[in-house]
Amino acid sequence: MVRARLLLLFVSAMALCGPAALASGSGQKRSIRPAFPSSAQVAAAKRYVSSRAGIVSFTVIDSRGKRYSLAGDRQFVTASVIKVMLMACFLNMKTIEHKSLTSTNRSDLHAMITESDNDAADEIYDQVGDGRLYNLAQRLGMRHFSISGYWANAQLTTNDQALLMEYLSRAIYPRHYAYARSLLSSVVTWESWGIPRVARARGWKVFFKGGWRGSDRGQLIHQVARLERRGQTIVICVMTDGDPGSVYGQETVNGIAQKLLR
Repeated sequence: MVRARLLLLFVSAMALCGPAALASGSGQKRSIRPAFPSSAQVAAAKRYVSSRAGIVSFTVIDSRGKRYSLAGDRQFVTASVIKVMLMACFLNMKTIEHKSLTSTNRSDLHAMITESDNDAADEIYDQVGDGRLYNLAQRLGMRHFSISGYWANAQLTTNDQALLMEYLSRAIYPRHYAYARSLLSSVVTWESWGIPRVARARGWKVFFKGGWRGSDRGQLIHQVARLERRGQTIVICVMTDGDPGSVYGQETVNGIAQKLLR
C-alpha cells in the first residue's frame, strides 16, 4: 500500500514537471545553440561565388564540426598560406630537439607570419625542408598537399588547410602553441582584409594567414582563418586564382565572409 502511494506521487510529480524537466533535471528546457554558420548561409556564399570572376574554392567548418566546401579538393599554388605549416614544423622541430627559440628564430617567425616576409620564410624553410611539411600533412590527414624544392611551389587545397586550422592544437605541440596563436592573431593591419575584417567587427577572435601573388591566370588571393567566440570555433578557408586584380580577389574573400558571418 505504501509502495503504491509512493509510485503514484512520483508519477504525478513527473507529469507536473513535463519532459523538459526529465531532460535537464532543473525543470527548464536546455537551450541548444544552433550550428553556425547555417547551411543557408553556406548556400548564400556559394551563390555569391557563382557571380564572381576567376576560380574560387572555399571550405567552412561550422561550430559543430560539420564541413561544407565548394571545390574543396581543387589544388592551388600556395602563395604565403603555407607559412602556417612552416611555422608549425619549425616550432615542433625545436620542441623535439629540446631547444629554446633564439631571438633570431623569433624575429624570423614574427616577420614571416605577421608581415608575410618571404626572406624570413626562406630562413625557416631551409631548416624545415619538404620532409617535415609532408609529415605534418600526413599526420593531419591532408589528402592533396604537395611540395618540391621550395615553399612557394607547394600545392594546397581549402579542405586540407581547413584541417590545419581546425586541428591547430594538434598541428603545433603544446610548448609553443600559445606563441603560435599570438603570431596568427597579430598580423599587420594592412594585411587584415577579408575574413578578419568581417569577423572582428562581429566579435570573433581571429587567427589567420593570407597569401597573394601573380599566376598564369592573373592574380591569386588566398586566406585561411580560425575564428573563436564565446565557446564557438569555426574555420573558413578561401582560395582564388584568375582574379582580374588583387583588390578584386580581396573583395571576393570579403564577400564570402560577409555571407557566412552575417
